[in-house]
Amino acid sequence: MILERRVLVFPRADFLDAIRRYGERVGKFLPDAAPDNISFDPSQDVALTVTFAAARGGVATRYTFSREDVGQALTNHCRESKVPLPKGAIKQVEKYKDGAALTMQMGEAGLHIMVVDDQQVVRNIIRKSLSKANPSQITEAANGKEALDLLRQGDIYPDVILCDLYMETMGGDEFLRQLRADKSNRNSRKPVLILTGDKSEQVHEAIRQMGASKVLTKPIAPDELIRQIMLVRGHFELNKPS
Repeated sequence: MILERRVLVFPRADFLDAIRRYGERVGKFLPDAAPDNISFDPSQDVALTVTFAAARGGVATRYTFSREDVGQALTNHCRESKVPLPKGAIKQVEKYKDGAALTMQMGEAGLHIMVVDDQQVVRNIIRKSLSKANPSQITEAANGKEALDLLRQGDIYPDVILCDLYMETMGGDEFLRQLRADKSNRNSRKPVLILTGDKSEQVHEAIRQMGASKVLTKPIAPDELIRQIMLVRGHFELNKPS
């Protein structure tokens, strides 16, 4: 249960200002002009892309930032503006309209996780691996089709979906394709972690292009699985100096 939750909203102008200031620290000097496009998805490793129009005879300029970059930028902005940040809080970046939000949670947040795998023994192993995260609910599905049916019924809204790649009836690739294409489904943009024993980088990249938030190679240690779940939910790790 979350004991306390605070949200700091950064409208587009403040969001860009925070990113510009952070960019100067890391050698990415954004033009002092309005960008043509801002693409922001905290569930992805490359969470933010800011595109500026081409100068005469030139090409468009793109600046990319990781989830950790965005989290650090917003945190720095708060500190510079003398906005107090609670110690020990779990910090998470979220998309908010055309800007961003920094969410801080004090206490434990129960996660609802969907596990999609055609082998019951594997689902049991994953369930045991997730025990450290103390999830509030785990929903299981035996293949992609069963998972889609559950997600389309409108009765469940998992925070994260863990899905095997190769399954009978419907594999993870087709599950991803149909889930992302179904814009009427409130679950269509939920983070999806694809688990596979296939180590081919070409396969991994193809799955990422289909909309996977992350492709993880099995076997994966429980602590690392939980860490990746937290990352795709928008949590970030402050590993750079302020």
